[in-house]
Amino acid sequence: MSEASQVKMEWGSDLMAQALRDRGVEWVFLNPGSSYRGLHDSLVNYLGDENPKIALATHEAIAVAMAHGYAKASGKPGYAILHNLVGLMNGSMSVFNAFCDQTPMVILGGSGPADPDKRRFIDWAHSANTQGDLVRAYVKWTDEPATLAGAMDSMLRAERIARTGPPGPVYVSLDAGLQEEPLDATQETGAALPRYAPPPDLQPDPAAVERVARRLIEAEAPLVVCGRLGIEARATEPLIRLVEAIGAAYLDDRCTVCLPTSHPQNLNGDKAARGEADVILAIDVHDLTLATRGYGTGRSQIMGTGAGAADAHVIDVSLNNWFGNSWSRFGGPTPPLDDQIQATPLKALEALADAAERLGGSPAIAARRKRLAERHAAVRGNAKKRLESRWSESPVSMDRLTHEVHEAVSAEDWRLVVRNHRSWRDGYWDFPGCGYYLGGDGGGGVGYGPGAAVGAALALKDQDVFPVSIIGDGDFMMAPGALWTATHHKAPLLMVIMNNRSWGNDELHQREVAHQRGRAVDRAHIGQRTEEPHVDLAAIARGFGAWAAGPIDDPEAVAPALREAVNRVKNGEVAVVEVITGLV
Repeated sequence: MSEASQVKMEWGSDLMAQALRDRGVEWVFLNPGSSYRGLHDSLVNYLGDENPKIALATHEAIAVAMAHGYAKASGKPGYAILHNLVGLMNGSMSVFNAFCDQTPMVILGGSGPADPDKRRFIDWAHSANTQGDLVRAYVKWTDEPATLAGAMDSMLRAERIARTGPPGPVYVSLDAGLQEEPLDATQETGAALPRYAPPPDLQPDPAAVERVARRLIEAEAPLVVCGRLGIEARATEPLIRLVEAIGAAYLDDRCTVCLPTSHPQNLNGDKAARGEADVILAIDVHDLTLATRGYGTGRSQIMGTGAGAADAHVIDVSLNNWFGNSWSRFGGPTPPLDDQIQATPLKALEALADAAERLGGSPAIAARRKRLAERHAAVRGNAKKRLESRWSESPVSMDRLTHEVHEAVSAEDWRLVVRNHRSWRDGYWDFPGCGYYLGGDGGGGVGYGPGAAVGAALALKDQDVFPVSIIGDGDFMMAPGALWTATHHKAPLLMVIMNNRSWGNDELHQREVAHQRGRAVDRAHIGQRTEEPHVDLAAIARGFGAWAAGPIDDPEAVAPALREAVNRVKNGEVAVVEVITGLV
């Protein structure tokens, strides 16, 4: 069926589906449910499964994670549809991830019917007076419109709110009765009108920009920490200009990559840099305490973040004061800070770079940059030595696996759409800057990786971009069905599974507690390891239609398997490589 519908608009759900097309929605991610059977029919038979196209997921949490990954890869809002209460319950963890990650998403849910006379027995169990209460604490907005006109207004408002900074998910419940209500006359959605666009970016106060730029230039040891801007490719150029103009050391916030890896002021991996800073500029950072001072609570030794400079002058550039609510403690305690620029982070970064270049240029800044370049070279040298020392380990060291995956894809126009958190090894990937890694899950919900990787792969399909994901075995086992969606839609993707056969993060915690209490550390694996039997994750991947290699425990077999996997992906396939790794 062509883009222009060949079927007459007759039902309420036809109008809802048309609103999605008029807003330019390309994909909707869903697991089927009878509470939105009318909308499902309209997507298929009224719109012909085109613009938007349906991406079927095997679980609601996967559907929302796919929309999450799609939004970050495409720069457009992600759309998911969930079945009444039970579907929303299943998807709620992924909704929380998207909320913490400030990702614009519109989540539609079927509900009701509100009219008791139209309800089947199951509708009573699966409906609520206010269905959005399930996620109200961690979405930006919810609505449950009572009329078709209200539904149109709600769908238009939903995307506007989702995209307005700081962005995030919204939830709209579409009553089943309204979906199946006949239309009295031809109606229009109004959704294509530009007046429903989100407001323009919030510009920074020029006086604040001037004040902050001067403070950074006058500092003895300025440090820049950049956060969620890492998914925005346009941020690379002004970030480089800023750190060079002020002669600042640079560190990435957790789960992001912003400054090019090879930039001589990039000190990621230098554990002393944070503690030496006298001025810290945090740009688009969610948890200011983590980025500037760390959590030196004494409760964690193996897993601790370490302490920063307690007396440093802290400057926050973000929209954090407009984000969040009182339900979740995401973002940490109220952070000590000395100055703020409350604006769209990219706009503030651009303004700061311009001001710093105009005000800077002193010999002291040039000398500082030279010293930082020497430290940068030392950090890179240490990473090389660490790789050499662990090169021949079996099970495969995570240092070698991280390095080998980069080597395998380095000739491609790659994007790292997902990477494992704790087992990732810095120093072996050469990131050109922002936009090459799509960041973490946001809320720490395990199971994000497979769905987000597939959603991103669908967004990047037909763009000559090579999507790569590196995930843990636990993350994969929570949501392996995401692979079926990728293979069904022929979305090329390389997925590398680091399989340490353990819930490794928590096994490390058990080791730490046992060590602190003087108890047997050698029993920390109980209730953690997925052994006896070992799970053949490559076989599971093949069962969902992907090409797969592994499990691989010989380090010399990793590179050949990755070369074959890359060729498979370049030919349009989904390729999975399972590698057995150590715990640390």
